[in-house]
Amino acid sequence: MNKSKESPRITSLRKVITLAVIVMMAGIGYPLFVYTTSIYRADLPIDQINSYDLSTMEFKIPIYVNVPLDQNSLRTQFDSLYPDLAQNWLIEFVDKADARYIVNVHQDAKSTKVETSDRTIDISLRPQDDVNASIQQALFEQVFKDELDQLVSLKRRQSTTDISFPYSNKYNLVFSLLVEDGKKVNWQIEQALAEFEPVLVFLQNITSFSVTTQIQYYSNLKGIYPNGIITQDDLTTFVDFGGWNLVNLDIEPTINFVTFLPKNKLSIADSDSNSFLIPQWGGFKIYNRGLPSMANATLTVDELVPIMNIFANQLLQLLGFPKSDSQSLEIKLDSLQRVLVYKNLQNSLDNLKSLVKLSQSLKDITVPEETRQQVLYSLEQVDEAIKTKTVDASAKAESASNKAFFEKKMVQQAYFPSEHKLAVFLPLLGPISSIVIFNSIKLIKG
Repeated sequence: MNKSKESPRITSLRKVITLAVIVMMAGIGYPLFVYTTSIYRADLPIDQINSYDLSTMEFKIPIYVNVPLDQNSLRTQFDSLYPDLAQNWLIEFVDKADARYIVNVHQDAKSTKVETSDRTIDISLRPQDDVNASIQQALFEQVFKDELDQLVSLKRRQSTTDISFPYSNKYNLVFSLLVEDGKKVNWQIEQALAEFEPVLVFLQNITSFSVTTQIQYYSNLKGIYPNGIITQDDLTTFVDFGGWNLVNLDIEPTINFVTFLPKNKLSIADSDSNSFLIPQWGGFKIYNRGLPSMANATLTVDELVPIMNIFANQLLQLLGFPKSDSQSLEIKLDSLQRVLVYKNLQNSLDNLKSLVKLSQSLKDITVPEETRQQVLYSLEQVDEAIKTKTVDASAKAESASNKAFFEKKMVQQAYFPSEHKLAVFLPLLGPISSIVIFNSIKLIKG
C-alpha cells in the first residue's frame, strides 16, 4: 500500500507552526520559566563581614596612680597573666584629670589591703611591700580579675554554667508575694519599690526595666521538710512553677522575685538570708512571719526593705555583675559593660558569619532584601560599638543580626531545590518538548 504524500502546502504550514512554537518557547516560555523559578538572593557584604576580627578590639583603661611605678614591668606582668588579652585590654597611665580610675597608694599602713569607693582604688601597703608588685596584684588579681577572666573565657569560647540572663535592652521584673494558705495579706510594695528604684536608676545606662507586682494565695508546698529545714538539694525542686502560676509569657525576658510566706517556719540550710537564686529565672526569699488567724496582715515597708536589698543583690548577679568583693558598684558596672560589649559583638559577628556560610552552602536558598538591610544595619552598629564601646550599640548589632538570620521570608522559603522544580514543571514541559523535538526531526528528514 502506497503511503500518501503530504502536500507542499501542508508541509510549509507544519514548518511555520513548528518554528512559531520553537520561537515562542525560546522567546517567551524559557524567560517565563526562569522568572517564575528564580530565587531572589540579595547581595550580602561578605568581604566586609569576614574582615571583622575582635582580637584587635581594644578596651583602654585610663588610670592615674599617685606614686611612681615601672609601667613596662606592669604591662609585662599583665601579658604573662593574661596573654589572650594582650592586644585587647590596655591600661593607660594618664594625668589625674583624664583618669577614669584613681589608684591611691598608702605606704605607711600596718597591713596590706585593697578598698574601692566609686572609681577610686585605695591600696594600703606596709613600708616593706613592693609597690609595683602590690599594684599589679591589686589590679589584675583582685579589682579587675572577674572581668578579665570573663573576657578570656569569651575569647576562648569556653562553655560556662552561667546564672545570668542573656543580655536584653529591657527586662520585666515581677515581684510576687506567695502565701501558703488563704489568709489575706497586704504588702506595702509601692513604698518598698521606691527604695528599690535607685538600683534601677544605677543600671539605666545598660538596660531598662518594667515592674509588675502580684499576690497569690494557696501556694502549697509539694515537698515535706522535716523540722522545717530545706536542704540545698531540696532547692532544685522547691519551687512549683506550674502550680504557683509563675510562668510568664511576656515578650521581654522576665526576672522573678518571690517572697514566700509559709504556714510554718521554714529555713534553708547554710543560708543566713533564707533566700536562694535560680539561674536565669530569679530570686526567692522565704519570710517567716506569723500571720494573725483572723485579721488581715500587712507586710510593712520596714519589713520589705531588707527583702528588697536581697533582691537587689540577686538582680546584679542575674545581670552578670562580677562577684568580686574588691570592686565598688561603679567599677562592677564598668566591668559588666565591657564584657557585654564584647559578648554582644561576638554573638553579632557569629550570626552574620553563619548567615554567609548558609547562603554560600545552599545556593537555592532565598536571601530577601529585608535580610540585607538588617545585615547592613548590624554592621553599622558593630562599627559604632567598636568605636564607642557602648552596650546600646552592641545590643542593636546583635538584635539586627538575629533578625537577619531568622528573617521570616527566608525561613518560610528556606530551600527550593532543583528537584522540586523538575517535579512541578516536567508534566507540562515533557509533552510539549517531545512533540516539538519529534516534529523538528521529521521536518529535517523531510
